[in-house]
Amino acid sequence: MNIPAFDGFNEVNVLKTPHHPDFRLDWQEELVKVALATSAAPTFFSTYRNGTRHYADGGVWANNPVMVALVDAMSCFDIDRHKIEILSLGCGDQDLRMTDGQIKRGGMFNWRTIIESAMHLQSQNALGQAGLLIGRDRMLRLTSAPTLEPIGLDDFVRANRELPAQAKRLVEENAERLEAFFDAKRFQATFYHGKRK
Repeated sequence: MNIPAFDGFNEVNVLKTPHHPDFRLDWQEELVKVALATSAAPTFFSTYRNGTRHYADGGVWANNPVMVALVDAMSCFDIDRHKIEILSLGCGDQDLRMTDGQIKRGGMFNWRTIIESAMHLQSQNALGQAGLLIGRDRMLRLTSAPTLEPIGLDDFVRANRELPAQAKRLVEENAERLEAFFDAKRFQATFYHGKRK
């Protein structure tokens, strides 16, 4: 598993399970601390302090972590890139367009929402790169259609009303490809550090 975050030194972090002999640092970390580190969305929450380090949401630089996972798979395992298949789950896309102010004037005020555009564009780029490396036909991206009215992180009522039906529709529309992902036999992961039973 690869969990993106970044720390107070503005350094990219990928917290990893010990699925490769070189990954010696993160396996002792409690899962709840990893979750707090990667979900500390800086436009909503403060950073997460873990010892002397402060972490913020990895979505800032890897909003769609598909390339983080693909690079890890290709560098850790002796596997042909054309034999890799990816199931990528999205959280919905906002339909972003430049405003008149952004086009004609620029400046901090007009570009105050640039983080949303940056994360959206990073996701598009990651999907494009992954598709070029393994073949677009070997990747399945499931996410809801772009909207001009995204569901807020704190809007449980709307999320509860809309998301289950969207998820059901996506599963039904992609049932055959999803079956291929979940019915295929997977090799058992080997962990090189930590307790072994």
